[in-house]
Amino acid sequence: MKCEICSSIKKFFITMISIFICLVICYFIEYNMIYNSIKVKATDISILEYGSSNYDVKSLVENVNGEVISVKKDVDLNKIGSQDIIVLAKKGDVVKEIPLKVEVKDTIAPDIVIKNDNISLTAGEDFDLLNNLESVFDRVDGELEFQQKEIVNEEVDTNYYTVYGDVDSNVAGVYPVVIKAVDKYGNRSSLTYNVEVKSKPQPQVSFTSNINYRSDYVASGDMNGLVNLAYSLVGSPYVSGGASPAGFDCSGFVYYLYSQMGISISRGSSGQINDGVAVSYDAAQPGDILSWGYVDGVPTHSALYVGNGKMIHATNPRQGVIVSDVAAWTRGSGTRVIVVRRI
Repeated sequence: MKCEICSSIKKFFITMISIFICLVICYFIEYNMIYNSIKVKATDISILEYGSSNYDVKSLVENVNGEVISVKKDVDLNKIGSQDIIVLAKKGDVVKEIPLKVEVKDTIAPDIVIKNDNISLTAGEDFDLLNNLESVFDRVDGELEFQQKEIVNEEVDTNYYTVYGDVDSNVAGVYPVVIKAVDKYGNRSSLTYNVEVKSKPQPQVSFTSNINYRSDYVASGDMNGLVNLAYSLVGSPYVSGGASPAGFDCSGFVYYLYSQMGISISRGSSGQINDGVAVSYDAAQPGDILSWGYVDGVPTHSALYVGNGKMIHATNPRQGVIVSDVAAWTRGSGTRVIVVRRI
């Protein structure tokens, strides 16, 4: 009888153990099936913005079989390039780690801010292309550096801005000025504004000069040497108030030329209009001073006549000292030769 009881107890425990093992096996089979069914597919273009403060991990995945609950290994948003992250996905009570690959990029172009959308000038007024620029700022790279060159090579030319425009402040018209910027990672932006040059109104003056021309007057000094010196200075910069090769304004250029020949003349255009003697333009000779203006007696510009209808003069900050055709300058500037002075 006793043996029969022991045998029954033994069978019971064997049955319970068998049931437990079956339950455990079933559990692991079910767990494994659920675990394997959890899938997270990364989007085709998983791009995060460099330098951003946060992101939504759900924007990086698609076709989720399960629920993305958190990120175990996060991305460094201050590091450009491909990176691996690990997300945690859940289905029921089963959690699975899934690796994904994302790309961190800087895709935002620099911000260009100007003071005015349109600039209006009067003919003859100086203008610096950079004066209308407020800032060129990239939110990742900060303030960009100015360089005076065209942006051409997208692989090499980076992290600067340039400004260019063919503005002739002596000729009426509308001129576009273009600002282009490129950041460290090649993002580009551009902005264009217009500079309108208006013809200078003629001043209302009642003065009329009665000029007695002296066509027989012979210039003093070496005029050939003076003209040769003028040609040697073509290309010199324009500087307001300048009277040296480091920079000239119009009357300072003429004053410097004569001073190098040992001849004293007035420093300003208003004085040079009265220096020496007056000759007619038809009788002008190389070395004569051309005084320009809108009306008689009111000079706005000085130049040196060099013969054959040409003159050399300091024009503006963009052009500096140049050789010009007198007739063409008359048409373009709206001014005229009001007197020719021979020293």
